[in-house]
Amino acid sequence: MNSNLALPVAPKSINLAALSYLLSAVVPLVWSVVLIAGGDYPVPEGVAPEQADLLMKMSAVFSVVPLLLYLWLVVKLRGGRGWARIVLAIFAVLHVAALFGPAAGAAEYIGLALSLAGLVLSFLPESNRYVVDVKAVR
Repeated sequence: MNSNLALPVAPKSINLAALSYLLSAVVPLVWSVVLIAGGDYPVPEGVAPEQADLLMKMSAVFSVVPLLLYLWLVVKLRGGRGWARIVLAIFAVLHVAALFGPAAGAAEYIGLALSLAGLVLSFLPESNRYVVDVKAVR
């Protein structure tokens, strides 16, 4: 790191991208918890209610892992790491696959919209400039 240069401040577009990406991971988790707490979730045909309940609880627990990964990647994105921006962009594109799953619902659509907003925001000109400036200082 060049000690004569200060790290640039993250622009608004990077901060909003980070928030969008993080919310795209939070929304499905919160949605699952709300459905579990209310007991109001669809039971697929041929699945016992007890099994459906277990599957919903497991999906909520397993949603924590991507949330932690997104949190780490968002911190790196705000730090101007280009590789984190690329990984998050790949995740945003892969998020589309969630729409084709058996349980695609409003949470997946909201998460996808937030993820795509993060994708666009993280590649705006001011975001690009920030990543380049951070790389030059490091």
